Amino acid sequence: MPTTKLTPPFQPGSQLITDDNVRIPIASRTTTERDQLLRTLRDEELESMHGGLWYAGRKGNISPLHHQRVLRRDIVLTEKARLHLIWFGTVIYVQRLPDELLNWTYFANVVSGDWVLHQAATRFLLSYARLVEYPSDLDIAQSCGLINKAISWRTWRDFRAEVLERVADRRQVHDRFEYGELRLGRLNQIYRIKGFGLSYFAVHREYSSYFGDNYMALVTLFALVSVALSAMQVMSSIDGISAAVATTSYRFAIATLLAMSGCCAGMLALYFGLYVWNWCLICVRRNSQ
Repeated sequence: MPTTKLTPPFQPGSQLITDDNVRIPIASRTTTERDQLLRTLRDEELESMHGGLWYAGRKGNISPLHHQRVLRRDIVLTEKARLHLIWFGTVIYVQRLPDELLNWTYFANVVSGDWVLHQAATRFLLSYARLVEYPSDLDIAQSCGLINKAISWRTWRDFRAEVLERVADRRQVHDRFEYGELRLGRLNQIYRIKGFGLSYFAVHREYSSYFGDNYMALVTLFALVSVALSAMQVMSSIDGISAAVATTSYRFAIATLLAMSGCCAGMLALYFGLYVWNWCLICVRRNSQ
């Protein structure tokens, strides 16, 4: 923890939200306000996975919003810090930028009074400095409800430049935001390996979508194996084929049947396991009401 006085990463004249448009808590409510803001900006579970985040993303990898559209991603607003810059398929979650972090008085009185909160707020602003780099990025952010619509590109450009200049020491950016965008599928794997649970975040709310997304690769593999078996069958029907080729084809066919049976049994076991688990949850919730 630094011994120097913490200050906002921008000057009072660069603030984007005036004091009239933000609620400044009284002194007796400052601690409560800090706790609420800290829960908004940090997720301790995600930060505890920091040592394995290299598997889910690259350091400093935050693409501007216009490039997210180039990648054909849907930008989805979230209020959860654990989902900020998490992506899967054609979806990326982006947390809304609170107006309070754009006001100098609020930042100085509330945020800068706590080192952990100051670090979280600063790195969150840095993520937005990377997300909103061009006028088109600001248009997208405002249309998606991510940034206050009253902010103009000229004021944002000056604000962004000052934040990037005043937070030149990248050591202030630690843990989760070192890696920028994170892939949800790999986050779920890290989550399971660390023993935290089955998944970091589940996007599936029904069996059909879950099995459809997770077992398409298995169906593709079986299709390729079927082509290989057909080719082996043609080879085996030729007169004068060597005993080695016939034995290999036979063993490969047996191995394929065993593997297919095992996969089908595993899928059925998983389906019934999920079915029973959900019924247990329904019964528990019903009895607790």
